[in-house]
Amino acid sequence: MNLPQPAKFVLVGASGYVVNLATFSFLYAADVKYVAASILAYFLSNALMYLGNRYFTFSLGHGGFWTAYLRYVGVGVVVAALNAALLALLVEVIALHATLAQAISLLLLTPVAFALSKRWSFRV
Repeated sequence: MNLPQPAKFVLVGASGYVVNLATFSFLYAADVKYVAASILAYFLSNALMYLGNRYFTFSLGHGGFWTAYLRYVGVGVVVAALNAALLALLVEVIALHATLAQAISLLLLTPVAFALSKRWSFRV
C-alpha cells in the first residue's frame, strides 16, 4: 500500500486505539483504577502497534528488531506518562467520564507518538 507514513501510522494507530479502548473499558469495568487501566491498556496496544509500525508504516526488516523495540517501549513510557497525566486532568478537573477522557487523550497524543516513533524508535 503506497500511503504516506503519517497515514500508515494512523491506520496502525486506529487498530491500537480500538485495542486500547477495549482493554481499558474491560479493566475499568472490572474495578481497576482508571490510571492503572490506562497504563496496562497502553502497553498492550503499544506492543501490537510496534509490529504494525515496524513492518507496515516504516517498512523495516528483521534487523535490529529488539533494539528498535526497546526504543519503542521508551517512547511508550513517555507517551503513557503523558496520557496518564492528561487522563487524570480530564477526569479529575474537567469531570469527564474516564472512558471518554481516555479516548480524547489518545487522540491528542497521536502526533507526539508519531514524531517520537519516527525520529527515535525507528530512526527514519
